[in-house]
Amino acid sequence: MSNINSKNKVDNFSIHGNSIKEVRCVHIRVYNVPMSAINRPIPSQLDRSKVEKMKQVLEIPDREEELTPIDVHHVKHKGQDYYFAFGGCHRWAASKELGRETIRAKLIETPASVISTYMGASSPFRD
Repeated sequence: MSNINSKNKVDNFSIHGNSIKEVRCVHIRVYNVPMSAINRPIPSQLDRSKVEKMKQVLEIPDREEELTPIDVHHVKHKGQDYYFAFGGCHRWAASKELGRETIRAKLIETPASVISTYMGASSPFRD
């Protein structure tokens, strides 16, 4: 663990993805995912003061990594790629309000059936 640059360390805890094996690894790959590609099917309940504090961090160059990346579920279904985020609503709102095109995210490979469990009849994967 002494080889890992502290700047690249990622908080691996996630209420949505903690049971996924990839999330428990020492090194998690973080991507800059286009916000336009991510579906957020559950409306957010925001604490405005938290969003404002995150915006302050994001506005300072090189401080973005202080915020934990959001978990994004990546689903491959019938040759298409789908991306879903169920958490990270404050980080999402801060990024969106600042007009950012991408957001730092951990991608979690997720079966379409899991997304269907979350979304029920609203799932795009009903066959």
